[in-house]
Amino acid sequence: MKTNNLKWVLLLVAGTTFGLTSCKKEPGSNGDFSKSTKAPIDYSALPEVHLSGVYTSTRVLSPDTLYLLDGVVYFSGSNARLYIKAGTHVVTGNPVTYGGRSLKGVLVIAKNARIYANGNQSNTSLASYNPDSTIVFGPHPDNTAPVPGDFGGVVLLGNAPTNAPTSTVIEGIPTSPPADVTYGGSVSNDNSGVLRFARIEYAGFLLSPDNEINGLTLGGVGSGTTINHVQVSFSNDDSFEFFGGTVNADHLIALAGTDDDFDFDNGYSGSIQYAIALKDPFSSHTVSGGSSDANGIESDNNAGSTSTPPLTRPTLSNFTILGYSSNGSVADLEKGAHFRRLSGVNLQNSIIGGYATGAHFENITTTGSAFQYNVVHAYTTAFNPASGTGVPAIFANNQTGSSSSANTYLKLGTSPFYTEDPYNPLDLRPLTGSPALTGGNTAGGGTSYRGAIDPAATSTNIWTLNWTDFTPSF
Repeated sequence: MKTNNLKWVLLLVAGTTFGLTSCKKEPGSNGDFSKSTKAPIDYSALPEVHLSGVYTSTRVLSPDTLYLLDGVVYFSGSNARLYIKAGTHVVTGNPVTYGGRSLKGVLVIAKNARIYANGNQSNTSLASYNPDSTIVFGPHPDNTAPVPGDFGGVVLLGNAPTNAPTSTVIEGIPTSPPADVTYGGSVSNDNSGVLRFARIEYAGFLLSPDNEINGLTLGGVGSGTTINHVQVSFSNDDSFEFFGGTVNADHLIALAGTDDDFDFDNGYSGSIQYAIALKDPFSSHTVSGGSSDANGIESDNNAGSTSTPPLTRPTLSNFTILGYSSNGSVADLEKGAHFRRLSGVNLQNSIIGGYATGAHFENITTTGSAFQYNVVHAYTTAFNPASGTGVPAIFANNQTGSSSSANTYLKLGTSPFYTEDPYNPLDLRPLTGSPALTGGNTAGGGTSYRGAIDPAATSTNIWTLNWTDFTPSF
């Protein structure tokens, strides 16, 4: 039974604890994550078209057809172009066995190929049966009880710089693939296309330890690529992972992933503004060495902790990263933000709350790094270390609080928040008295508030309007 109850993301029953391997529990009476509040779409009259193998030319997908991915589907070569019109759904097709492992529903856009997935926010698509203009990747609609991993994931590869060899193969793809799945190069402004107003639901696949497909995987993707308004929900691994590259993004949502919400590796140096990360205590979380390694943000220069350039240093602003509302179950999680392995740091105007440790700086590159103008709530330690030689060079103008309730300190949305059914993202707005209401850095396109949601946002102009789904279900 699907029970990922958003009511409990930051509002846990007092005294209730969940182990690291806890999975689905019985939902409460309100805010059931997986109970869609949208009118059901009748897919039965739609023709189904299976996609399989390698495509080397142009393909156009439209919302009057349901497209099924059989195993891993590749768009490869400089003539390969995938156009996906607003309102189109791309779903899991027939699983294909690779080396004894069954993979389902993976889309790979290889180097030199491009995707043009242009959803929109108008809530009016080209198909009268489906008024939703969002592009959706996820399980087949016949799957009425989807779980994380029922869809594979979306992978974009490019020629932008990384600190890995250009012969490096992207994670999660079976050996001896029929297309080039290496990533990286020397073209900083490389263009892999467009992905906007799109949702990726119930993705994630573990091919082998430390070799997984995430919700959205970006390998060496360049700044010529457009990525905005993308939501990844219930990923069976990281929601978003960036392996090097220079691509910029904005308005991203990571909902209830089992591992990291945003993972940066191998020299990623792009900018991301406005992002939401919400954990779900009713989902399982990954473990490493017997303890949770599920973070809001995880950032490494590389797995070997070397200073190989280019340096991983994402420029992040206006993030809202939320764990749990009580400290009884935060052992399920690791850190709100974990910068390590010589990664650089650049985070400002953001909110971190509901983790035992807010931000952990572990063997980072301090020179040129900044952590400033943030609001950090933690149950145990706001910063580790809190000062000294191991913190970012610019480490100032942060507000911290340690209390038994993230709600009490952060003062976001309703009091307590996350109680509506259906869930209302307006509850992420800082309220009067919230430390996030003011105090942001307005320089260089910054905001006076901290976090992903403008305190002045309304139900008619909030950036999550129309295209998101916090209760995903086909």
